[in-house]
Order: sequence, then C-alpha cells, then structure tokens
Amino acid sequence: MQKWALVSGLLAVTMLGYGQADPYLMGRACMSLEHFDSAVYHLQEAMDQDPGDTEIRYYLGISYFEMKDYPSARNAFHEAEKRRKGMGSLYLAKTEVRLNHPEQALKYMRIHLSSRYKVSEKEILLDEDLSKLERLPGWQELWNEKRWYSGADREFQEALFLKDNGNSLEAINLLNKLEKQGYKRSYVQTEKATIYAGLDNMKAARSEIRSAAKSDVRNLDAVQLLATYQVEENSVEEAIIGLNRVIRQDPARFDAYIQRAEARSLEGDLDGAMEDMDLYLTYFPTDDDALYRKGKIEFSHGKYLNAIQSLNSALELNNSKAEYFFVRGLTYASTGTTRYAEKDMSMALDLDPYNGEIWFEKGALSEALGNRAGACHCYQKAFQYGIYEAREFLDKNCRKPDGI
Repeated sequence: MQKWALVSGLLAVTMLGYGQADPYLMGRACMSLEHFDSAVYHLQEAMDQDPGDTEIRYYLGISYFEMKDYPSARNAFHEAEKRRKGMGSLYLAKTEVRLNHPEQALKYMRIHLSSRYKVSEKEILLDEDLSKLERLPGWQELWNEKRWYSGADREFQEALFLKDNGNSLEAINLLNKLEKQGYKRSYVQTEKATIYAGLDNMKAARSEIRSAAKSDVRNLDAVQLLATYQVEENSVEEAIIGLNRVIRQDPARFDAYIQRAEARSLEGDLDGAMEDMDLYLTYFPTDDDALYRKGKIEFSHGKYLNAIQSLNSALELNNSKAEYFFVRGLTYASTGTTRYAEKDMSMALDLDPYNGEIWFEKGALSEALGNRAGACHCYQKAFQYGIYEAREFLDKNCRKPDGI
C-alpha cells in the first residue's frame, strides 16, 4: 500500500525526474495502475489540448466507469461514439445497465454487434453487467434477430479454450482449419505461434509469427513478439524497425519502449536506449524491474556509476530479487570495490542459493580477496549447479570433491 501511495503521488505531477510527461500517456499509465482518479485528471488535460481526439474520450469514459461515475462515463462514451461509430457502444451498454436503463443498453448492444469493434461472444456472455439483460425479452429477441457470430468465430473461440486448457494439438488442428478458410489469418497464426512456443518448437513458432506480422501490420502483438525472436536471432535492426512501428501506432504500449531500449543497446545505441528507458520511467518511476533493466544496460556499456545508481533505486523499491544484487555485484566488481561486490553476491545467494552463476562469480571475488578456502567452496557449489568452467580452478587449487 505504501508503494502504491508513492506511485500516486509521483503520477500526480506532470514533470518528473526523467522528463516531461505527455498528459495522454500519463493518463494511460495511471489506468494501467488502476489509479483512475489520476487518469481522469491527466486525460482531461489531454482533451483540453486536443478536444477532437476520439481515443482520449474513450479512455476517459473507461476511467469514469471504473470510478463509478456513470453519468460522466456515458457522456464521454457518447462523444466517442459520435466520432467513431461502434467504439463506445459496448461500454455505453454496460453504463446504461449500471444506470438502470436496460432498453438503452439493448440499443447499444445492437450497435455493438453490428460494429467492427465487436468483441467475442464469450466476452459478452460472461460480462457481469450484460448478464443482467438476459432475463429481458429484448435480449433473446436481439440474439434471434440474426446470426451475429459465424461458425468460424465460434471455432476460433473453441481453439482458444483448448489452448488455455492444455489441449495444444487439438487447438492447432482447429487453427489450421481456420487458416485454410482464410479466417482472421494474422490472429490465427499468432495463436499458433504461442502454442508452438509452449511446445518448444521454436522454428515453427518463429515461422508462424513472421507470417502473422507480415499479413497484418496492425496486429501489434504479432509485431512485438516477432521483435523478440528477431533479437534472439541477432536481427536487431529489423526488431527495432518493427518496434518503431508498434510505438508509432500505439504510443501507450509502454512495454515496447523497454523492448526497444534493450534492442537499441545491443546495436550500441546507448543514448537511444536511455531515451526509451527514461521515457518509460517518466510514467512508471517506481517500476523496480525497469530500473534494474536500465542498470543492466548501463553496466553492459561500462557506465558503472550510473548502473549502480539505477540498481540502488531498484533495490530500494524491492530487495527480494537475487538478480538485482547479482548485477550490482558485477558492477561493483568492475569498479574494483571487491568487498561490496562480494557482499552483494552473498545477498543474491541468500535469495537464490542454487544459482551456479552467482556461486561462480562469488568464487572469483573470494579468489581476488585472497580467500582460497572460500573460493574453493564457491567453485565447488558452482560446479555442482552446472557451471563447469569452475573445474579448472578446482583442479589446480582445491581438493577434488566426489564426482569431479
């Protein structure tokens, strides 16, 4: 609770330590943290700057809805709906249910089912607000009016159900059938890619996600996943191009900034990487994982003092992650502060005692400090937990334990 109180305080201002905040992005960041009162404040500011922006009104409506200010939510969704038909229809139906206007809710459901924003049948039927309409005669009349969902729509939902329940092969067979029919090709291929990845068939996963991103550039999930694979394949420049497109199309995809920062770092573009990390941290200043990742990037580029500062900030927020102590230990070691480094390795091992890599680095530090017995112990542990490079030191300096 104290942590989130701190977040709320930091998000209440428009100028943070990392840079100037955009009010729309600040509003979206607040929404992701479920700080809807702050989201309303920032989205209202964004709307004052750009009164014609439909998306601002839509997200403002969601924020009001989550705050249970249903009249304000309805007004915001109405404005969004006037500018882009169908966009606000589902939430208008939900809002009218909350305001006890079931006939109006049914009207908006009809609009929604006829629109390109139509969500899955399952999502509608499981919605706690819309389920209250089921007892009305008009609800059944609406569903009898026409076939709102095709057989292929239902088969796609069945494939997702099978996937979620671990029936991977059945799901793949159904998705293959839908792909042959030409049904939502990019999204079908994306689901196939995630199933193949779960089965450790990475060649098939990469092939599917490559096709998915190529067949529909608006499928940003596919483009982002493809970027992950491209980085793994050392096609970093292509990954950055894809992530540029993701961020251009949806600037509120905050995780894409971290993804691009890490890709830029691999390309040797430290300034670009720091620009992305600082932009992210403008909106999420207490995200300890982001501060840790920033520190790792700085460490990899030899910016040790900056890295220590970032890692200190991460550890102030969360001191339960072994990797935070580990990377700070590596950073201290690189600056020659060996005792600080060894202390961090000990802290890391307290949290992750079976990590051979940490034992190996602690062994190197003990060796540097002239503690041969300690080094032998650490290298024996490192070897035990799969770091076979430790054997050279053990052979030369230590009594061989059983099994070596």
